[in-house]
Amino acid sequence: MSMSKDVAFIKEWMAKEAYLPHDIDDMLIQKFLHSCYGSLEKTKKCIDRFCSTRSQLSELYTNRDPQSDSIKTIFSVTRVCTYKAGDDEILIHHYDDPEFEHFAFYDLLKTLTVQADYWINFHNVFPRGHIVILDMSCFTLKMVPKSNIMYFRDFILFLLEGMPVRVHKVYGINAPSYYDKLYSLVKPVLPAELCNIIHFFHDYESLHKHIDKKYLPVEYGGDAPSTKTENQDWIKRINEQRKMFLDDNLWKADLKMRPKSDCNAMNGSFRTLSID
Repeated sequence: MSMSKDVAFIKEWMAKEAYLPHDIDDMLIQKFLHSCYGSLEKTKKCIDRFCSTRSQLSELYTNRDPQSDSIKTIFSVTRVCTYKAGDDEILIHHYDDPEFEHFAFYDLLKTLTVQADYWINFHNVFPRGHIVILDMSCFTLKMVPKSNIMYFRDFILFLLEGMPVRVHKVYGINAPSYYDKLYSLVKPVLPAELCNIIHFFHDYESLHKHIDKKYLPVEYGGDAPSTKTENQDWIKRINEQRKMFLDDNLWKADLKMRPKSDCNAMNGSFRTLSID
């Protein structure tokens, strides 16, 4: 079946499911199909997870004005951007708050939802796989008592099961000596196949053994543009799309109309990774 026919099939299915939203366009449907390797059934489950969980996590998916003080504060201490790496796409997230002055657990996650929605809606890239780089240079054990660990584990599972992405590798760089203590808080809930592709390095130079330096930003010894420059461009473009983020119903399911026979959206199943 061709992509256009697959998109038409998914749109027809969504139209029949009264609880699903009507604001998911063809491009985003293509991303879901791509992330699920063309499987129509997996795509349906992924979209269901995506839309239903957004409604459940109202504390993250409402009041998302990118010009609000809380989100602007998190913008000031995070760098999020992407880079092409051959057939793959690199996504970098760097919490850059050395004095730990601005950490706010729910604000951080809410801002991440803004950054993620911008990414999936305005970056029309269909990579072979996604390489996630998490810069842990400012991670500290002080984060633990200020976080809701169980909530964070559920949120991570939602990102894995409901977002239209193909996670091939996850690299935690500049990891502190006690990174294993932080990782142990979320590892038990992660699928085994995901744990197998997560790697931690105490520096950033170790990345060079896995990713050609020409694809990495200058901060990590590469030739690509700075994360600071790229992130500022993201923030500018997010603000240009402010109207989209002011819509508290964006891509949300109407849970009151969701068939009671359906299982809870927070308990999905991780899509099988296609790992080289």
